[in-house]
Amino acid sequence: MAVLRAVSSSEIAEFASQLRACRNVEEKLLVLVSFSPLGGRRKPKNITLLSFNANGLPKNIPQLTNCMSEYGVDIALIQETFLKPTRPRACAIAGYVQLRTDRTHARRGGTALYYSRSLHCCLIEISPLINMEATGCRLAMTGHRTLVIVSVYLPSPQALHRRDLRALLALGDAVILFGDFNCKNPRWGCSVLDYNGNKLDQLQDRLEFEIIASSTATHYPHNVTHRPSTIDIALTKGVALNLNRIETLQKLTSDRRPVLLKMGPPDGGRPNPNCKITDWKRVSTALEEIDTPPLNSIPDNIRTTDEIDSAIGALTSHIRTVVKKCEREVPASSDRRKFPPDLLELIKAKNKALRRASAYPTP
Repeated sequence: MAVLRAVSSSEIAEFASQLRACRNVEEKLLVLVSFSPLGGRRKPKNITLLSFNANGLPKNIPQLTNCMSEYGVDIALIQETFLKPTRPRACAIAGYVQLRTDRTHARRGGTALYYSRSLHCCLIEISPLINMEATGCRLAMTGHRTLVIVSVYLPSPQALHRRDLRALLALGDAVILFGDFNCKNPRWGCSVLDYNGNKLDQLQDRLEFEIIASSTATHYPHNVTHRPSTIDIALTKGVALNLNRIETLQKLTSDRRPVLLKMGPPDGGRPNPNCKITDWKRVSTALEEIDTPPLNSIPDNIRTTDEIDSAIGALTSHIRTVVKKCEREVPASSDRRKFPPDLLELIKAKNKALRRASAYPTP
């Protein structure tokens, strides 16, 4: 250890500091294996991400450390750390490099990112944004171009700005934005549609990104009269990885639940062998129901262009939500057993006869 203290390298000094902080042999072994100059940096094919709005990081560090170890998290993305530059070494986690963007102009806020020391990863500089707070890194992958992964926080009630999203999505060719967007939309499981949720929905096609959300709520307000919602989501652009899993974990002490996201390459380099089919009769029946929260949010008398845009957004979002609920995944036709050509001809003839019988029924 005396030799390590004499080395001027900041990385070695950090390594020595982590060894000194270890409480047992197991923690020391974890630090030794994770230290990149000793163990070598890896470029993974699969990644495991964890996003968590801590609502104050210091009190959550013990549980967060256990959670990251339990699920084998490669990169943890934290929002609302409440950390300040006066404590640059606060909330360190053994085996991980901490990157931070502290809020300096006001209380609370702040984002952080922890990446495993075994990864071929580095900080990415992010220019100041209008309303968003963000901390990001670059991760070298095997079989995929470099990923830019960003911990994102949009404070409530700040408005979502297109310029912020565009700046973050332009950080690389393959980008994952993961965190607390404070955007509510029934399309990703919220009970209401708000301004930010409608804006994000409208920007999806324009900025060409995908939205990934858990099927379980991520925000459980302390006020029991407020409904749970899903506002901790991921946006991806240019990412050619399959979604293996996204799940809300019922862990940690916060009004937010951590969200686990696992992604990896398609099996054998082939696309997912499933496809989606839509039950359009169910869609038609569902759209006949007009007493729904999204439609009730549309005023009876529309007077301004803003109200027109809001009404169009609410209607579009409602239709998308209904269609999504009426979809189901089935094995792709390429994986199904093919019938012989003569049998296919008989099936066509039968279907043709059924259509004629339906068009000209016999009394």
